[in-house]
Parts: sequence; structure tokens; C-alpha cells
Amino acid sequence: MGAFGLALRTSAVRKSQVARLSFWSFADRKEKLKMKRIVSVAIVVVTVLHAAPVGRAEEEKESPYRWRPKVTSVTVFKNGLGFFLRQGKVSLREGWCVSEAVPPASFGTLAVYSQAKDEIVDVVGTGPGEVVAFDGVDAPQDAAAKRARLESCKFLKVQITYRQQGSDRTAAGQLVSVGPEYVVLQADNNNFAVPLDGLKKLQVLEQPLRVHVGSDGGKVPAETTLGMAYLRKGVTWIPEYTLTLRDEETAELTLRGTLVNEAEDLVHCDVNFVVGVPHFLHTDFLAPVAVGQVIRTIGAAVAPREVTTQIMNRAAVVPDVRADQFEVVDQPVPTGGRDLKDATGNLPQWEGAGVRDFTLYTRKDLTLRQGEKAVVTLFVKRIKYSHVYRWSPPSDIEHFLVLHNDTDTPWTTGPCLVTSDGNALSEDLLKYVPKGGKGELPVTTAINIAHDQKETEVDRELKAHQPSNNFFLDLVTLDGELMLRNYGKTPADTVVELRLQGKPLTASDDAKIVLDTTNLKLLERVGTVNWHITMKPGESKTLTYRYERFVPSH
Repeated sequence: MGAFGLALRTSAVRKSQVARLSFWSFADRKEKLKMKRIVSVAIVVVTVLHAAPVGRAEEEKESPYRWRPKVTSVTVFKNGLGFFLRQGKVSLREGWCVSEAVPPASFGTLAVYSQAKDEIVDVVGTGPGEVVAFDGVDAPQDAAAKRARLESCKFLKVQITYRQQGSDRTAAGQLVSVGPEYVVLQADNNNFAVPLDGLKKLQVLEQPLRVHVGSDGGKVPAETTLGMAYLRKGVTWIPEYTLTLRDEETAELTLRGTLVNEAEDLVHCDVNFVVGVPHFLHTDFLAPVAVGQVIRTIGAAVAPREVTTQIMNRAAVVPDVRADQFEVVDQPVPTGGRDLKDATGNLPQWEGAGVRDFTLYTRKDLTLRQGEKAVVTLFVKRIKYSHVYRWSPPSDIEHFLVLHNDTDTPWTTGPCLVTSDGNALSEDLLKYVPKGGKGELPVTTAINIAHDQKETEVDRELKAHQPSNNFFLDLVTLDGELMLRNYGKTPADTVVELRLQGKPLTASDDAKIVLDTTNLKLLERVGTVNWHITMKPGESKTLTYRYERFVPSH
């Protein structure tokens, strides 16, 4: 090949390389030169960013206006609901901040509040993300205004809509740099520049929550600490007692709670174990407004005192915020984002006195990841106990331990294992015992008290009643005896409850006679006789009674 042919081929190759480096094609040379300058700047920026990859310190940079609250407290109910409190510091741009923290709150309702007494969360917006249109109405169209708004979104994932060659285009990624004439986005480890002069709209992605904070004095704070309160399912606790008998009168009661966490990570978190479940938590169907009131009521009862007023009076309750409504956007989203004003509306506010009749067992600084379980010792108490024997003839006499709750908290319902000298005596359910009350725990069938029952007919009035033709009832009177003897070495506090098919008439030893007023038909009458006696060691006792009943006449 001659020199002339080689030159032609070299020229063609160079033209092809130049063509591949070009971003756009233009009709005239003047436009090409203008765009070649812009493209050169963009190519230089991208080349520099690729040549010097962003370091770890740069990658970890976050927007100061991004609120990332951490769970600081959770109040756990035994029905599978938890009341979560989150908090975190954040900088504010004209009172605004954004957040991706939209937990899967029950019924989609959460409350957002400021921890400062003179601040109030007055607006909470939810949706696909903040949208700003640079159209001279929503936001100014000049370059300075665009740069200022872009600067406030640095290190956030955004989508930019800009006009190029007569058509609208979109680009999405993390905003890493804002220059005089372009903005640099990073996506999939690639960096690219977008010109500012054609910028039409900015949308913040992956931050569906917008919060505005005001103050009583009218001055917008530059920084604040915000809190979030919400109910969610997936966390519960199961109580379990161990009762160790130390001597004839004193025992050691230990309460342990098995905390089951299927909700979210709890890291250095205060966990409150609640005794009892409020009645409004027993339903799976509550209106968002009702849930908002529930959040305020529980928050006032279990939250720290410094934030109780803020939750009750200055929190914005956001109804119907569902975590599954928002998706992580990895690709440019369609244009035409929703106007924030259409999504917020009038946010409800309530005022009212909070109740503090919840009883909590608190364990501070607990770490429990999602999917983990932990057994937590909630208290170890020295208590007094006594014995009682209960007899409901014709059944056997049962031996019970009576636990005296002289502690500072009530005892929730839970299984209880009774031990003595390292041996298990019994295991049964200890029912709820209030402060100052007594709870009974069955131990075994009593073998140190002998018992017997005898009844004798003493009178019969034939055909005492005729409810219908050829049908007569006799009225029968019976006397009965209950015989007991204490073969134990200690006094036996004994409670006898005798249920009779008929009407009790008399009973010995100051017995209490009760007629069941729900069964007053002659053949269905039922009464109860109750005795409470104490037998000394070796003592025998005979309890007498009389009752009458109607029976069919033969």
C-alpha cells in the first residue's frame, strides 16, 4: 500500500475514534465546537473520578439533612405488639429534613416529635420522595438557586430531569458533586456529569419521609433531635417464675422473661416488659385515627418523662404510612412526581391526660438482633408464704401455697416452678397478683388431712308441688356432715366449699350460705356453703348442714 493509501486509512481510523468519543451530533460546526467544550469537561471529570476512586471516607459521607433515628426503647406486650421509640440528631434546611425510616408500623401509623420543649413537628409528608420543579413557581430557575438546592441534597440518591436536544431526559444516582456548570452523579460505581443549564426537576429517592420542625419563637432551628413512636408486631415476651422455699415462712420468687424478637435489631436498647395488655391492643382492626390516640396514650404511660409531653401534645401523627408502599429505586424513575401538598393534608392532633397505670419491668442496655431470643432475669424477691387446704366435696383436699405480694410491683400471669432443697415440688400457673394481694399456687393432694362426707334424709313432703297434670314433686329435707382430722404437725388453715343441688337452709361453724340466683327453677336450684376453719395438729372437726330439694314423686 502506498503512502497516500496509508494516510487515508489512518485518517479514517482517527475520524472513527473521534466519532466514538462524541456525545451528540450537530448540524453545523459552530454547535459542534460549543458542545465539544462541554463534553470535554464532562470527560475530564469522569476520567478524574475513575482515576482517583472515591475513598472509604468519601463513601461514608452522608447528607446532614438525612435523619437516621435509632431504636432507643421498646415496650413489649405479651400479645405480640411492641411500642418502639427511635431518636436521632439531624440538621435542618429551612426547618426540613428527610428520612428513609418508615418502619412497618401496625395499622401504618406513627408519631414524629421533637425532643426540644420549644419545638413542634408541624408537618410530616410521605410519598415517593421530595420533588422540586425549577420552573420559577416551585423554585427559581437561575443557576444559583439550582446549585443551592442541589448542595442540600449532596450524598443523597436523586433523580434529575433535564432538557437536552429538545427532549426531556432523566439521570439517577447519588449526588456526589455540584460544580459551576454541571452536577456529578454516581451509580453502579460509575460517575457521570449532567449540565445544570437544562435542569428542570429534582426528586430525592429512597427518602419517603419529610419532616418540618417549627418553634414557638418563630426562629427555625438549624439542628434538632427528633423522635419517632410507633406500634409494630413481631416482638413478645413470655414470663416464667421459679419459687424456692427457704424456710417455713420465707421463699425466693424469681421472674424471668423470654424475649422473642422477630421485629428489628435492638442495639443498646432499653426494654420494658409490660404486665397486662391494654384492651385496645386486643384488636387487629383499628382506624388510623384510633391508633394515633393509642400511640399517644401508651407513649404518655411508658415513655421517659422528658418526651411524654412532646408525644402527647406536640407530635405529628402520620396515618397510613406503610413501609411496603416505598421501594428502593436503583434505576431512573418515571417523570411526574406527586406534589407534596397532595400527600400531606391536615395532620391530626390530640390533647389529653396520659395514664400511668402500666406496670413495667425494665432492662437497660440490652442488645438483641432480629430473629434472636433471650432469657432475662427481671427480678428476684424475698416473699412471705403460707399454706391453705381447699376441699370441694366429694373431691380430694388440695394443698396450696399462698404467696403474699408485699413487693413494689404486681406479678403477671405465668408458669411457676416450686422447688425446695433442690427438689421440684410442683409446677402450675401463677395468676396475676396485684401489689398487696395474695396468689395461690397448687402443690399436691393433701395426705395429712383425713376427710369424709355423710348425708341423711330427715323429712319428705309427698306431692308438695304439682307443676302440671299427673306430675308431682316431693320436697325432701337432708342433713349432712363433713368430717375432717388434721394428722399434720402444724395447724391446717382449711377452706371448704360445698355445692348442693337444692336450697341450703342451715350450717354450723359460722358458714356462709349462698343461693345461686341464676338457677331458680325448683328442680334446678343450686346453693353453696362455705367454711373457713383452722385445725390444730391432731384436731378433728365435724361440719353440719341442712338443705332441701324437690324431686319427682313416684
